Amino acid sequence: MNRNHTLYPTVALLVALVFGAPAETTAQAKGLLTPRITGVVIPAKGLTAVAVIERKTRKRTTGKIVDPATGRFAVAGLATGKIYDLQIDFGGSCRLEGINLKVPRSDYVEEQPLAAEDIEVITKKVNRLNKFEDEVRILTIQGNIQHAAILISKLRTRPFFGSKPGELIWRAELWHFERPEETWLKRTDELFTVLYRERMQRSRYIQKSVTFDGRLGGISVSSKLPRVELGRIAAPSTKRGVRLRGAKGAPGADKKKPAKAAGKP
Repeated sequence: MNRNHTLYPTVALLVALVFGAPAETTAQAKGLLTPRITGVVIPAKGLTAVAVIERKTRKRTTGKIVDPATGRFAVAGLATGKIYDLQIDFGGSCRLEGINLKVPRSDYVEEQPLAAEDIEVITKKVNRLNKFEDEVRILTIQGNIQHAAILISKLRTRPFFGSKPGELIWRAELWHFERPEETWLKRTDELFTVLYRERMQRSRYIQKSVTFDGRLGGISVSSKLPRVELGRIAAPSTKRGVRLRGAKGAPGADKKKPAKAAGKP
């Protein structure tokens, strides 16, 4: 009985050699299809680090720059069934970051986009809900007639508890709104996703260059698709500031509350 069991792997191997085995099955058997995200950053000049972030757990997985000359990278050691955002660094102050702006489909048979009046209503409500910051920039509002994702960058430049002269707080957040009936409401099942919350001197903040990109966010790694190839990724602008690329900002959404105690960065 034991001898028969030891023969089974040999028989299976002979069958595979004679008749051939599916490439994916063979690769899985050899452990080649480990979950990973790969791509190429062009141009690669200044590329220093690559990572992915799983926002729900805030777990950051560092990747490897496979070829510094071509910008080829790979982030391995990932888990299937997770959603990741890509993060690429150039030097110490320039970053390209994926952001997941995807929303659920609406209940309508034909998907309907956000209308200008929807964006206007959401913009007003977002600004009303931000009490602590004195400068609020809505970088984009995207979605459909029932669901919306809002990317916000905001500053507290006025003095706050324990603040030092010239100190500010910068926050970048992802909010979600929904319209179950006739009125747009902030989703009650989540507060918001904090992308950044940093307290620093203004002199440091104005050196930042952060470019968000919706095409590099919401990357799904599944058992059916464990290896995700992103292809060519254009390096971001090194211009200072916080911005979104790859999608139009919402009309009238990029509004600022003027700072009272300090100039704009």
